[in-house]
Amino acid sequence: MENRRNKLLTEVENFREELSRLKEENAELSRNLFEVNCKLRDSERLKGHFISNITNEIINPFASILALAENIKKLEEGQLLQAHRMAELIFEEAFHLDFQLKNIFSAAMLEAGIEEIKPARIYPDVFCNHLLDYFQSQLIKKSIRLQVGQTNEFANGKPFITDHKKLDLIIKNLISNSIKFSPDGSVVELNFIQKNDRLLIEVSDQGKGINPDDRKVIFDRFKQLDEKINSINTGHGLGLSIVQAYTEMLGGEVNLNDNQDKGVRITISIPEMQETMEWDNMEDFLLDSEASY
Repeated sequence: MENRRNKLLTEVENFREELSRLKEENAELSRNLFEVNCKLRDSERLKGHFISNITNEIINPFASILALAENIKKLEEGQLLQAHRMAELIFEEAFHLDFQLKNIFSAAMLEAGIEEIKPARIYPDVFCNHLLDYFQSQLIKKSIRLQVGQTNEFANGKPFITDHKKLDLIIKNLISNSIKFSPDGSVVELNFIQKNDRLLIEVSDQGKGINPDDRKVIFDRFKQLDEKINSINTGHGLGLSIVQAYTEMLGGEVNLNDNQDKGVRITISIPEMQETMEWDNMEDFLLDSEASY
């Protein structure tokens, strides 16, 4: 009888321990579910804010371009200076719109999972000169100097093989951010360092830097550090998310560090690819109905 009683007590105690464990698991699941729901609500809110920002980024430049073009039509003879200034403003708005649309289309393709890798040759001198020409207006406007450095291996004219368009947008986003957040009269550095079959790209500025707490979210496609729609810092948070996504597609990695002259230094490291075909030439061939073998 005593043994049976002890056995029942042991079973009851086991049931109590099991019940306690189940209660703890249930509490943990409830906490996890609550966190997931919070993240879903935040995601919906951020996407809604993202759409609002996107709308502004597209509509505002279009409206400015149309208004400026209309004003140019009304200018009279002898108002060349006014026409020149309006043309500069149209260029600035069109440049901004073109850059943002490239990011928007890239983000859309990444979300849809239809991006492809197209290896092509990159020639150092041509590539660097293109970047300098592309940002010339923005650099002059803020009196910022873009200092480009190359290692001998990358500067000797030997091409590096990777997806040209993706690397181009990666670097343009990094330079654009550096120019945007750098003080007037400062220096933005762009360095290319080739080590065997890898290429390191370093972009550093002398801006205000990034708060350590914010570094966890700057690569989020739907997150912007300043979430006010009318923020003085234009942009919608796509740039660095595309930098990270494209770098990973190219088999590389992104590192974010503090710059010694304050600001931020971002390093991209990508491996060289195997050349397959000249994609641009192939696309031209396929689009040419009169092409023959």
